[in-house]
Amino acid sequence: MIFKTITSCSLLLLSLAGTTQNKPLVKPIVQKDLRHTISFACNFFGSTADYQPVSAASVTDEHAEKWMSDLVSRITSVVGLRNRFRLVALQNFNNCAAVCFNNETGQDRFIQFDRQFLENFQKKTNNKWFVTGVLAHELGHHFNGHSLDGIGSRPDKEIEADEFAGFIMQKLGAKENEAASIFSFLNETDGPPTHPVKSKRYAAVSRGWNSAAGNNIWVSLLLENDADKKEIAYEALMAARNTNNSDEKLALINKALNKVPGYAEAISEKGLVYLQLQQYQQAEQYCSEALILEPYIGILRLNLAKVLMKRQQYDSALSLIQDAIYLRPVFPEAYHQRALLFLGKKSYALAANDCGISLLMNPDNAAIRADILITKGIAHSELKQEDTAAACFDEAEKLDPYNKRLAAYRSAKR
Repeated sequence: MIFKTITSCSLLLLSLAGTTQNKPLVKPIVQKDLRHTISFACNFFGSTADYQPVSAASVTDEHAEKWMSDLVSRITSVVGLRNRFRLVALQNFNNCAAVCFNNETGQDRFIQFDRQFLENFQKKTNNKWFVTGVLAHELGHHFNGHSLDGIGSRPDKEIEADEFAGFIMQKLGAKENEAASIFSFLNETDGPPTHPVKSKRYAAVSRGWNSAAGNNIWVSLLLENDADKKEIAYEALMAARNTNNSDEKLALINKALNKVPGYAEAISEKGLVYLQLQQYQQAEQYCSEALILEPYIGILRLNLAKVLMKRQQYDSALSLIQDAIYLRPVFPEAYHQRALLFLGKKSYALAANDCGISLLMNPDNAAIRADILITKGIAHSELKQEDTAAACFDEAEKLDPYNKRLAAYRSAKR
């Protein structure tokens, strides 16, 4: 299903006098091949009902976009990702916004900004980290999947974006008080219901900063200094993934976690064991915990999506899968999981399409490839395309002759 909408999250900055910028209603960005209507928008202060991303026509500034691209690249490098964001420099925008366009094949993620306003505001606040913090906050909306659910700003989304900003600023060298004080221009109580008050935003940035500094349990395998512990933990997790015995899996995962307690991938793998055991509450608990520890690893988002699908929370699962694909574009398992979700919702054409994309990525495991082919075959069968379905099933059988899922489907069809 392709939704022709745009979504945005923006940080609308107050003037130092404490008043909002009163801007006239403007038309949305119109790309040459994109004519989308607005799905939602969120401001830092003031009503969001009349906000629309401003027109990019005749106001773009290549020098400003190069400046912003360099800042974005510094931030994305911290979390090990490429800078795939599209930038729009706007004059007299007085803002910095995260905007998401749905296109025919996926999504384009934008940062809209006013360089002069941001730099002037940084001088007024006398905080060299101001622009970096604002940009990190907006990127945090994108990385946390806030633009995927069709819902505008909420306090929990703003807190997550603030934590990401704190994390990034610590990694780039900011002191804790410098990071938190990007919100120093706010007063103590004002703000709409969609945004937290100043004290909560300070606390969120500080949590992110302390997480990056390793001052709490947020210590992944990469942050563990003991090489022997890291090696033992990694080998135990790999061994756990290569056994089908649940008790043995749990023992190996616990061995890994005894060495590195904050090993997010091991925690998430533990959740998958409980998913296999149909203990869904515990499965969700572990997969959610892992994602809190490492928000920017695609496989952790996918694992939680698997649990939520079993709990029939399909919209939340879809958001997680979409973001997993964004974080890791060549991810055949994620496309297949989305195909399974579409299959469950009887969106058979979408399921078949995602399976096709997944197969084009050439998963090297024969059993996984067979499972994708089975899903594709089921989708085509439900579309009454029996010849295509039969070809998928035959190829799957060659790869995995004793696949129980294929046998069960064929038996049910008889």
